[in-house]
Amino acid sequence: MTSIQFHNYNPHYEQELSQLYYDAITKIAPAYYHPQQVKIWADYPRKHPNEFAKLLTQGAVIMAINNEGSVMGFGQLHPKNYIALLYTRPEFNRLGVASAIYSKLEQIAHISHQTTLSVTASKLSLPLFSKLGFELIDTEIAIRDDITFERYNMVKLL
Repeated sequence: MTSIQFHNYNPHYEQELSQLYYDAITKIAPAYYHPQQVKIWADYPRKHPNEFAKLLTQGAVIMAINNEGSVMGFGQLHPKNYIALLYTRPEFNRLGVASAIYSKLEQIAHISHQTTLSVTASKLSLPLFSKLGFELIDTEIAIRDDITFERYNMVKLL
């Protein structure tokens, strides 16, 4: 794998992160979700660009950047004990990028004296968070634009 540099979010990367989010969902999630679910999920930054931009300024957002200066993935800790976002470019899926970003987010949680981390995982990210030591607490059904999504509330003791 290429070397990774970690950077805090900079608004200069907003469009790149929006595209990364879209690409990750449209290219990886179809194995787990039907086309309507994928479309609703992937279109969030495009349908709500101001909300997405504001979301990226909250909490701690860590970007993994490769030698060429491209963002390989990003993750967000907001609030201090909740993994709100964790996405990688499809070409970096299953290569350790998400785990590396997660490690940085966990370090931030430790520094702020958090004793647990939680996440609402998708079908796509459930195996990763299980591998990282998260335990399933419950399953919920979320509804967006009259389309249901099964999600998994998970927690990890630090």
